[in-house]
Amino acid sequence: MRKLLFILMFLPLIATAQNTFGYFKYSQVLQQLPQYAQAQADYDGLLARCESEIKRNEQELTRSYVAFLNGQYDFPEPILRKRQKELQDLVDRSIVFREQVKEWLVQAHDSLFSPLHAIVDSAVAAVCVHNNLAYAIDCEQAGYKFINPAIGFDVTEALLATIETGKPQPVVATGAPRNAPVVENGKEEQPEQDDDAGQSASGTVNGDSNQQE
Repeated sequence: MRKLLFILMFLPLIATAQNTFGYFKYSQVLQQLPQYAQAQADYDGLLARCESEIKRNEQELTRSYVAFLNGQYDFPEPILRKRQKELQDLVDRSIVFREQVKEWLVQAHDSLFSPLHAIVDSAVAAVCVHNNLAYAIDCEQAGYKFINPAIGFDVTEALLATIETGKPQPVVATGAPRNAPVVENGKEEQPEQDDDAGQSASGTVNGDSNQQE
Protein backbone atom coordinates (compact mmCIF):
# COMPACT_ATOMS: atom_id res chain seq x y z
CA MET A 1 0.00 0.00 0.00
CA ARG A 2 2.82 2.36 0.90
CA LYS A 3 4.50 1.68 -2.45
CA LEU A 4 1.26 2.46 -4.27
CA LEU A 5 0.88 5.80 -2.48
CA PHE A 6 4.51 6.64 -3.29
CA ILE A 7 3.93 5.96 -6.99
CA LEU A 8 0.69 7.97 -7.06
CA MET A 9 2.42 10.89 -5.35
CA PHE A 10 5.07 11.12 -8.07
CA LEU A 11 2.82 10.43 -11.08
CA PRO A 12 2.23 14.18 -11.82
CA LEU A 13 5.98 14.82 -11.79
CA ILE A 14 6.62 11.87 -14.09
CA ALA A 15 3.88 13.01 -16.49
CA THR A 16 5.26 16.55 -16.55
CA ALA A 17 8.78 15.34 -17.30
CA GLN A 18 7.52 13.15 -20.12
CA ASN A 19 5.50 15.98 -21.64
CA THR A 20 8.28 18.57 -21.55
CA PHE A 21 9.02 19.65 -25.11
CA GLY A 22 10.62 22.36 -27.22
CA TYR A 23 9.25 24.58 -29.96
CA PHE A 24 10.75 26.84 -32.63
CA LYS A 25 10.24 28.15 -36.16
CA TYR A 26 12.18 25.96 -38.55
CA SER A 27 12.63 28.56 -41.29
CA GLN A 28 13.89 31.12 -38.76
CA VAL A 29 16.71 28.81 -37.67
CA LEU A 30 17.41 27.62 -41.21
CA GLN A 31 17.72 31.13 -42.63
CA GLN A 32 20.26 32.12 -39.98
CA LEU A 33 22.73 29.44 -41.04
CA PRO A 34 25.86 30.97 -42.61
CA GLN A 35 25.45 28.71 -45.67
CA TYR A 36 21.82 29.69 -46.30
CA ALA A 37 22.43 32.93 -48.21
CA GLN A 38 24.77 31.25 -50.72
CA ALA A 39 22.45 28.28 -51.20
CA GLN A 40 19.51 30.59 -51.83
CA ALA A 41 21.54 32.70 -54.26
CA ASP A 42 22.61 29.59 -56.18
CA TYR A 43 19.02 28.36 -56.41
CA ASP A 44 17.73 31.77 -57.49
CA GLY A 45 20.35 31.80 -60.27
CA LEU A 46 19.28 28.37 -61.50
CA LEU A 47 15.62 29.37 -61.33
CA ALA A 48 16.25 32.54 -63.35
CA ARG A 49 18.08 30.64 -66.10
CA CYS A 50 15.34 28.01 -66.30
CA GLU A 51 12.61 30.63 -66.48
CA SER A 52 14.52 32.41 -69.25
CA GLU A 53 14.75 29.18 -71.28
CA ILE A 54 11.04 28.45 -70.73
CA LYS A 55 10.19 31.94 -71.96
CA ARG A 56 12.36 31.47 -75.07
CA ASN A 57 10.65 28.13 -75.73
CA GLU A 58 7.21 29.75 -75.43
CA GLN A 59 8.20 32.50 -77.83
CA GLU A 60 9.36 29.93 -80.38
CA LEU A 61 6.06 28.08 -80.04
CA THR A 62 4.10 31.31 -80.46
CA ARG A 63 5.99 32.22 -83.64
CA SER A 64 5.37 28.78 -85.12
CA TYR A 65 1.68 28.92 -84.25
CA VAL A 66 1.23 32.39 -85.77
CA ALA A 67 3.04 31.28 -88.95
CA PHE A 68 0.75 28.27 -89.19
CA LEU A 69 -2.38 30.38 -88.78
CA ASN A 70 -1.23 32.84 -91.43
CA GLY A 71 -0.53 30.19 -94.03
CA GLN A 72 -2.96 27.37 -93.28
CA TYR A 73 -5.42 28.36 -96.05
CA ASP A 74 -2.67 28.67 -98.64
CA PHE A 75 -0.81 25.43 -97.88
CA PRO A 76 -1.37 22.45 -100.15
CA GLU A 77 -2.85 19.49 -98.23
CA PRO A 78 0.45 17.58 -97.78
CA ILE A 79 2.24 20.70 -96.46
CA LEU A 80 -0.70 21.55 -94.18
CA ARG A 81 -0.61 18.11 -92.58
CA LYS A 82 3.17 18.35 -92.22
CA ARG A 83 2.95 21.79 -90.53
CA GLN A 84 0.18 20.57 -88.23
CA LYS A 85 2.32 17.63 -87.14
CA GLU A 86 5.36 19.86 -86.61
CA LEU A 87 3.31 22.27 -84.51
CA GLN A 88 1.86 19.45 -82.41
CA ASP A 89 5.34 18.00 -81.88
CA LEU A 90 6.54 21.41 -80.78
CA VAL A 91 3.66 21.70 -78.29
CA ASP A 92 4.37 18.22 -76.91
CA ARG A 93 8.09 18.93 -76.54
CA SER A 94 7.29 22.19 -74.78
CA ILE A 95 5.09 20.40 -72.25
CA VAL A 96 7.71 17.72 -71.63
CA PHE A 97 10.41 20.38 -71.26
CA ARG A 98 8.37 22.26 -68.65
CA GLU A 99 7.88 19.09 -66.61
CA GLN A 100 11.57 18.22 -66.85
CA VAL A 101 12.58 21.69 -65.67
CA LYS A 102 10.13 21.48 -62.78
CA GLU A 103 11.52 18.12 -61.63
CA TRP A 104 15.10 19.28 -62.08
CA LEU A 105 14.50 22.39 -59.98
CA VAL A 106 13.09 20.24 -57.17
CA GLN A 107 16.20 18.06 -57.29
CA ALA A 108 18.47 21.11 -57.39
CA HIS A 109 16.68 22.62 -54.39
CA ASP A 110 17.04 19.37 -52.44
CA SER A 111 20.71 19.13 -53.36
CA LEU A 112 21.40 22.69 -52.17
CA PHE A 113 19.31 22.70 -49.01
CA SER A 114 19.42 19.09 -47.77
CA PRO A 115 22.81 19.62 -46.05
CA LEU A 116 21.37 22.67 -44.29
CA HIS A 117 18.30 20.73 -43.16
CA ALA A 118 20.61 18.03 -41.84
CA ILE A 119 22.46 20.62 -39.73
CA VAL A 120 19.23 21.94 -38.20
CA ASP A 121 17.79 18.46 -37.63
CA SER A 122 20.98 17.33 -35.92
CA ALA A 123 20.93 20.40 -33.66
CA VAL A 124 17.28 19.77 -32.76
CA ALA A 125 18.06 16.20 -31.72
CA ALA A 126 21.12 17.29 -29.71
CA VAL A 127 19.26 20.05 -27.85
CA CYS A 128 16.29 17.81 -27.06
CA VAL A 129 18.51 15.03 -25.71
CA HIS A 130 20.73 17.43 -23.76
CA ASN A 131 17.73 19.12 -22.12
CA ASN A 132 15.68 15.94 -21.71
CA LEU A 133 12.89 17.24 -23.95
CA ALA A 134 10.51 14.64 -25.34
CA TYR A 135 10.32 16.32 -28.75
CA ALA A 136 10.43 19.67 -30.57
CA ILE A 137 7.66 21.10 -32.75
CA ASP A 138 7.84 23.48 -35.68
CA CYS A 139 5.38 26.27 -34.82
CA GLU A 140 5.06 27.27 -38.47
CA GLN A 141 3.72 23.85 -39.39
CA ALA A 142 1.70 23.10 -36.25
CA GLY A 143 0.00 26.49 -35.94
CA TYR A 144 -0.40 26.39 -32.15
CA LYS A 145 -2.18 29.40 -30.63
CA PHE A 146 -0.82 28.82 -27.13
CA ILE A 147 1.97 26.79 -25.57
CA ASN A 148 2.09 26.30 -21.81
CA PRO A 149 5.47 27.75 -20.69
CA ALA A 150 5.53 25.29 -17.80
CA ILE A 151 6.18 22.39 -20.16
CA GLY A 152 7.01 24.00 -23.52
CA PHE A 153 10.31 25.82 -24.06
CA ASP A 154 11.47 28.00 -26.95
CA VAL A 155 14.62 26.26 -28.19
CA THR A 156 15.49 28.76 -30.94
CA GLU A 157 18.49 30.35 -29.22
CA ALA A 158 19.75 27.00 -27.97
CA LEU A 159 19.62 25.63 -31.52
CA LEU A 160 21.54 28.56 -32.96
CA ALA A 161 24.15 28.35 -30.20
CA THR A 162 24.45 24.59 -30.69
CA ILE A 163 25.02 25.03 -34.42
CA GLU A 164 27.59 27.77 -33.81
CA THR A 165 29.57 25.97 -31.09
CA GLY A 166 29.07 22.39 -32.21
CA LYS A 167 28.00 21.45 -28.68
CA PRO A 168 24.43 21.05 -27.32
CA GLN A 169 23.37 24.07 -25.29
CA PRO A 170 20.88 24.50 -22.42
CA VAL A 171 17.50 26.07 -23.11
CA VAL A 172 16.75 29.45 -21.54
CA ALA A 173 13.15 29.98 -20.42
CA THR A 174 11.03 31.99 -22.89
CA GLY A 175 11.33 35.74 -22.53
CA ALA A 176 13.78 35.34 -19.69
CA PRO A 177 16.18 38.19 -18.82
CA ARG A 178 19.88 37.88 -18.09
CA ASN A 179 20.69 35.35 -15.33
CA ALA A 180 17.32 33.70 -15.95
CA PRO A 181 16.66 30.02 -15.14
CA VAL A 182 17.83 27.54 -17.73
CA VAL A 183 16.48 24.11 -18.54
CA GLU A 184 19.12 21.47 -17.98
CA ASN A 185 18.16 17.79 -18.14
CA GLY A 186 14.47 18.68 -18.02
CA LYS A 187 14.78 20.84 -14.88
CA GLU A 188 14.97 24.58 -14.40
CA GLU A 189 18.16 25.69 -12.69
CA GLN A 190 18.86 29.18 -11.45
CA PRO A 191 22.38 30.31 -12.42
CA GLU A 192 24.52 32.19 -9.96
CA GLN A 193 23.52 35.83 -9.70
CA ASP A 194 26.13 38.25 -10.97
CA ASP A 195 27.14 40.50 -8.05
CA ASP A 196 27.39 43.64 -10.16
CA ALA A 197 24.05 42.96 -11.84
CA GLY A 198 22.42 42.28 -8.47
CA GLN A 199 23.78 45.50 -6.98
CA SER A 200 22.70 47.45 -10.05
CA ALA A 201 19.19 46.05 -9.94
CA SER A 202 18.97 46.67 -6.21
CA GLY A 203 20.15 50.21 -6.70
CA THR A 204 17.51 50.84 -9.35
CA VAL A 205 14.72 49.65 -7.09
CA ASN A 206 16.01 51.71 -4.18
CA GLY A 207 16.39 54.72 -6.42
CA ASP A 208 12.78 54.44 -7.56
CA SER A 209 11.52 54.13 -4.00
CA ASN A 210 13.55 57.15 -2.88
CA GLN A 211 12.07 59.23 -5.67
CA GLN A 212 8.57 58.19 -4.66
CA GLU A 213 9.28 59.28 -1.07
